[in-house]
Amino acid sequence: MISLHIAAPYAKALFDLAMEQPDPEKILADIHLVNNVCAENRTFRLMLKSPIINSGKKLKVIDAIFASKVEKLTLSFLHILIRKNREMFLQDIVAGFINLYKKYKGILTTKLKTATPVTPDIRKAVIALMEKQTGKKIDLVEEIRDELIGGFILEWEDKQYDSSILNDIKKLRLGIARINLYLKGF
Repeated sequence: MISLHIAAPYAKALFDLAMEQPDPEKILADIHLVNNVCAENRTFRLMLKSPIINSGKKLKVIDAIFASKVEKLTLSFLHILIRKNREMFLQDIVAGFINLYKKYKGILTTKLKTATPVTPDIRKAVIALMEKQTGKKIDLVEEIRDELIGGFILEWEDKQYDSSILNDIKKLRLGIARINLYLKGF
């Protein structure tokens, strides 16, 4: 929770700077690259969080990875994070930036959890339905979860629609638990 309070102002500052640029999409692409590196490379994350590795070495690593791949603004922002000893919050900062950008563009991230892969027709139908219901452009994230057995779970913002067989089984168990077979009725 503390990391979100620290990350939010940095994400907002980077977002404001990106909006002043002629092409903010380039900054967004940079942030996605940084996010992917953080998500896929555990060693990189540990290096950022390590108090033993000094900021000079961290700057060299950042430069080696990102200097030729990102805009000057993005690289400068990463340098500022390291100078301010905020590099350990990099993942939260980039996630905050992406959320701000999606909100600005009217994009709603929606999760679709299913037991089996979704066909393109179903994907299009879900996106069309959600766009009609919310009035926003939908960024559909699909997740396969075998334990659902069948059906689906649709999550967006703080809402969830659960139409899975697992949920139906849980409801049946609750219903059976409420029936008292030992009630004196004779």
